[in-house]
Amino acid sequence: MSGTKAIRTVAMTQAAAHGACALCTVLRHYQTQLVEVTGLQGVTHLCNHHAWLLARSAPADLAARIYAQVLEAQRKEDAHANKVCAFCAELRREEAVRLHELVQRMKVPSFVGWMRRSGTLCLWHASRLSESLPDVRPVVEEILARTVEELEVDLKKCLANSAREQHNIGGGVLGRMAEYLVCQRGIPGEETPC
Repeated sequence: MSGTKAIRTVAMTQAAAHGACALCTVLRHYQTQLVEVTGLQGVTHLCNHHAWLLARSAPADLAARIYAQVLEAQRKEDAHANKVCAFCAELRREEAVRLHELVQRMKVPSFVGWMRRSGTLCLWHASRLSESLPDVRPVVEEILARTVEELEVDLKKCLANSAREQHNIGGGVLGRMAEYLVCQRGIPGEETPC
């Protein structure tokens, strides 16, 4: 699936320490590696997000090779063929691998204790984790409740600072809020594109 270069991955325990959803963190890192370093072979379709992400972030030679693959595929393609973004498909595959890794980590009492105190999950990955390992649903609910409390405090501070400063100073709380609600940008979740 990937290009000629090896993709460096982030360990789940390392990702969990970032203060953001652990799964979003590893997938964001993986996506960055795909777009900026390795690319993918045999790309036949790109979603809006990944087409623009390549244009904005990939080295020109890597983006050009991928765009050329898509153009070639379109020339040969059946108009009614199923069009799936190659980057989204690869991220879904990696997400399944990493979700399994998180499920295994959640069977370790010390990791569960740390997640209760400090871990973060977005709503999408919290749901996926609960479905995969129903025994941890109470822990996931604790994590979500703590995260919501933290976000509410941070949003109140953001609103107060914005009112005082008369300009947008959302800091990281707005991005953190967006990630909590809908997963990290570019990581395929429950959404249906508009």
